[in-house]
Amino acid sequence: MKLTEEHEAVRRTIRRFIEEEINPHVDEWEEAEIFPAHAVFGKLGDLGLLGLTKPVEFGGMGLDFSYAAVLAEALGEVDCAGIPMAIGVPTHMAPPAPAVMLTCRERPCRA
Repeated sequence: MKLTEEHEAVRRTIRRFIEEEINPHVDEWEEAEIFPAHAVFGKLGDLGLLGLTKPVEFGGMGLDFSYAAVLAEALGEVDCAGIPMAIGVPTHMAPPAPAVMLTCRERPCRA
């Protein structure tokens, strides 16, 4: 796969976020046995990194899965294992909440 300049821009954004917002705090968070998920996820959302491959109409960026691969690779630079896992679940495994809500309005839903 050949990465484009857009891929590299996403990678730089992710790496900068990790270097500035996550790695400097990992030891402190582990010592306190906390993870400020709301704050971290809020900032990731502000950068558009939580919905890279989700459709634009549901608040995502509508990019292809090669961008998810860039995100997953960059998360390997986090100085612990739990935070990348916490980020990976909602970005890659769980549907975005607006998509579930829209689907539930259109037909009976168990969500």
